[in-house]
Amino acid sequence: MVDMGKDTRDSDVGFEDRELAKAAMAIKDVQNYIDETVLVKTSDEESEKPVWRKPGFEGIRSFGEMEQIFSRFIRAHRDAKRLNRAQVGMMVGLHETIFARYERAFSKLQATRLIHLCEILGCSPIEMIHAAAPHFFGESRKEADDKLKLILRILEMSASTASSMLSTLEGLEREDPDSEQLPME
Repeated sequence: MVDMGKDTRDSDVGFEDRELAKAAMAIKDVQNYIDETVLVKTSDEESEKPVWRKPGFEGIRSFGEMEQIFSRFIRAHRDAKRLNRAQVGMMVGLHETIFARYERAFSKLQATRLIHLCEILGCSPIEMIHAAAPHFFGESRKEADDKLKLILRILEMSASTASSMLSTLEGLEREDPDSEQLPME
């Protein structure tokens, strides 16, 4: 006979405790994560607290230094297109003086604004990221520059050439047991 008056909350709590324990196990120990990804504790003018960054072959650039690089990149590409600030500002939907803040690194570029500016100036956001954080592309300046050139060449390829190149590359990876293969889609 089933006791209908029995309080079942004890069994519910046990279930919840087990679920919380599973969730806690899924969260990585942050120090292990920092060690595995080789992050370095540093400081930045923009943060009152320490920040963890991945050092590159040129050291660790501050966020302000990266903003300055973005600013110079935008200005150089605007000048190369022979456009003035008012013209680019109009295309971005900003007054010239507001747009000028990006070229002086007074205002921070959001990812969406960066993409929009790259659309207008005919460059790839990858180029801008390479300028500010080349360590994402390689372990030396030459390696980073070579990989950027390769990426830009790939972006210019026809779809059929890119597909053929990908098939060739995947074939080479299967032949090379030391290659770091990416998961196939």
